[in-house]
Parts: sequence; C-alpha cells; structure tokens
Amino acid sequence: MRIHPFAFSALLALAFALPSRAAEEPRPAQANQNQPKKVWTEDDMDQLRSRGLISIVGQEPAEPAAQAAAPSEPAFPVYNSRLEDPSWYAEKAADLQAELDKRQAALQAQKTALANATKGVTQPGIAMDQPSAGVTPEAGLAILAAQVQEVQNQLDELSDLARQNNIPPGILRG
Repeated sequence: MRIHPFAFSALLALAFALPSRAAEEPRPAQANQNQPKKVWTEDDMDQLRSRGLISIVGQEPAEPAAQAAAPSEPAFPVYNSRLEDPSWYAEKAADLQAELDKRQAALQAQKTALANATKGVTQPGIAMDQPSAGVTPEAGLAILAAQVQEVQNQLDELSDLARQNNIPPGILRG
C-alpha cells in the first residue's frame, strides 16, 4: 500500500480552511429589523443638541435666526441667462484667447521651420510621434492659418453677442 502525502496534506489543509473561512463570513444582525428607522429633521437637531448628542467643531454663527429673518442682498448678482452674465463672457473670451495664442504659436513655429528649410537648415529626420499639419509644408501653413482664423471668428462672434446683450467691451479683453 502506497501513502500519498500530497493528497493527505491537501485534504488536511481543506479541512482547516473551510471552517475558518465560514467563521469569517459576516452574520446578519440579530436585532429587531422590523422597527422603523428614524429620520432626523431640523426640529430634532435642537432637541439632540440640548441633550448633548451632537457635537459642533468650531464656532457657531452668532445669531443664525436673525440672519434668516432679514434677507439681505445676494453676495453676487443673479442673471436670468448666462448671456447676461459678464463673468461668463470673460471666461469664454479667456479660453478662446488662450486657444488663439496656442494656434498662433504653432503657425509661427511652422513658418520659422519652413523659412529655415529654404535656407538649408533642417531637422534631421521626421518626427513621427508628433502630428503633421499637412502633406506639404505650404499645405500645413494653410491649415494652421485656417485654425487661427476659426478661433478669431469665434472671438468675433462672442464680441458681437456681448454687444447685443449690453456687456461692456472691456470685459472681453480681461
């Protein structure tokens, strides 16, 4: 008769692992689960606070009831539409101006590279990990110029929209 130590050790490991794994399983709470849950409201908070069941970190406002009774002017103006909000125009114009600057820089870099290439100063090889503006250098310049014009047109349209909604022109300039 041959003894199989591997099979015996595997069986022994399973015998210890299964009961210990079952002991780790979470058991449902034995409390009465048919009781309704309590939903706390603002009225209950004062009651809990007086019993010392709520702790507050930091200082409380001096008189919250007095502030709620006397409504004051809002800290910021309220507009019916974003088209009436000067800050929306300022943010939109700043985003478009940043995009315009980026595209103008790319156009200028392409013009400089083309000018250097005509003088015989070129980079060794083609950068395959960078996007190409066009098939030929001239076509690339045309594409970049069209992208600059597209963003400039968006800025002009935003300026026209601001003028129609009586937004001061200085808002768009930042």
